[in-house]
Amino acid sequence: MGKVFITGATGFVGRYVVNLLLEKGYEVHAGVRNLGKLKELFKDRVKVYPVDFSSRDSLKRVLEPLKPDFIIHLIGILYQEPGKGITFYRVHTLFSKNLIEVAKEVGVKKLAHMSALGTDDLAPSVYHQTKRWAEKALIESGLNYTIFRPSLILGPEQRLFKDMDQITKVLPVVALPGGGSYRFQPVDVRDVACAFVGALEDTSTDRKTFELCGDEEVSFKRLLEDTFGLMGRRVLMLPMPRKVMFWTAKVVEKLLEPPPLSSDQMLMMWKDNVCSCNGVGAVCKREPIPYRESIRWAVEGYLSGGS
Repeated sequence: MGKVFITGATGFVGRYVVNLLLEKGYEVHAGVRNLGKLKELFKDRVKVYPVDFSSRDSLKRVLEPLKPDFIIHLIGILYQEPGKGITFYRVHTLFSKNLIEVAKEVGVKKLAHMSALGTDDLAPSVYHQTKRWAEKALIESGLNYTIFRPSLILGPEQRLFKDMDQITKVLPVVALPGGGSYRFQPVDVRDVACAFVGALEDTSTDRKTFELCGDEEVSFKRLLEDTFGLMGRRVLMLPMPRKVMFWTAKVVEKLLEPPPLSSDQMLMMWKDNVCSCNGVGAVCKREPIPYRESIRWAVEGYLSGGS
């Protein structure tokens, strides 16, 4: 099947992608910072390499002798920790540019890249801007690629479940930015893994960008109602103007790192996070897993310790 080098293998999406690659018979190699975590997840089924993604030389030392057929690039962050040197630009743009340049040098057949729905030249959030800069670097590199832009990803490891669980255990009240009307089209993590693995040898996905969504649009309020309902928890949800939450987050960011809420997350809500054309069917050759099935599986998995 071929040799795959993957980044972000120990993350939320990465563990599903790796397991599917192994199931399909690929030889999997992972570039990571935490070798112990990868060994814990995959034992000796995955070959592991310590990599400094801020250094092209570090990447070259791994990829030149390895010569992978494919690269899957999943590294990303949802909030910045400037005190630790963790910024959107460094992780999303610089790391991606370094990997793209080295991948081109070693002759990779295709690079499958994780972006995000909402990424656009006009996006106001730094998160989306830096994701877009990485996309452009890949598109302009001359490499063969497939880019994926998922909406909110559902699975037991989705951080939203843990955050909402911990917050409402102390005080069963949450604030809804803009009244919770902002809309997602949540996609199951198993569908995201299917898309990444399926695209590697599917030439119809060459040099294309796909949005990944589930079968149903839901508001943020509905998503939380469904989550708390499955958790068996009664929670008061208070509408809050988005501008108020933005400035509140600005203050919180100066006091806590990482912040429980970031101002950039408020800016990410610049337009509904829904698909104009869903790529799950195009790449996976089937309908996406239904939202109702996915949210139940994800929350129940979280509650049983799947996170």
